[in-house]
Amino acid sequence: MAKRRIILQAVLVLALVWAVVFAIRSYAGSKRVTADNIEHAIDDADFEDWSQGPSIDGDPELREQKLNEIAGMFNRLDFSERQKAREDRVGEAMFARLTNDEKERFVDLTLRKSMETFMEAVDAMTPAEREKIVADGLREIEEGRTEEEMQRAREVSDELLAKVTKEGLRAYFEKAGADTKLDLAPLLEAMDGVMKGLSGNEFPMRE
Repeated sequence: MAKRRIILQAVLVLALVWAVVFAIRSYAGSKRVTADNIEHAIDDADFEDWSQGPSIDGDPELREQKLNEIAGMFNRLDFSERQKAREDRVGEAMFARLTNDEKERFVDLTLRKSMETFMEAVDAMTPAEREKIVADGLREIEEGRTEEEMQRAREVSDELLAKVTKEGLRAYFEKAGADTKLDLAPLLEAMDGVMKGLSGNEFPMRE
């Protein structure tokens, strides 16, 4: 009888533990930010087009609050969701509606984190996985997609393009290990060609 009671207690404890684990996982899953979450948040924010200047009837403080919230969501994306957001061009339409000051603020809020997340993720990959990243990057450069993206940054301002370059290199030198730097070398050399085409300046290859 005592043995049966002990077994029953053990089963109840185990059930309780699994219930707690399930609750924690469910909570964590509900808090995970995805590219789709951000798309819905942008739709809900419904940014008015201020690309030609702020609206007289608009609320700059509320708009700034919404922009900060969306930037915070971008910063919580993991590597795979960042890739999805980039492929789906999440936030591009919103970005086009911002004033130049808002665009630069949004970049300031998200760029460093994006670069760090990317470099840390690549550094944790196997050589084969990094090889695929490089191959995909080189293909995008050959197809002209990378140049288009950098050109859009330049259309906002040359300072923005310089900021993207600077943050990318900072993350590369600070977050990437020696093997990662070696594996990414062909991609950086190709990026050098893109930068020369855009501005006549070489892409800096060292600190």
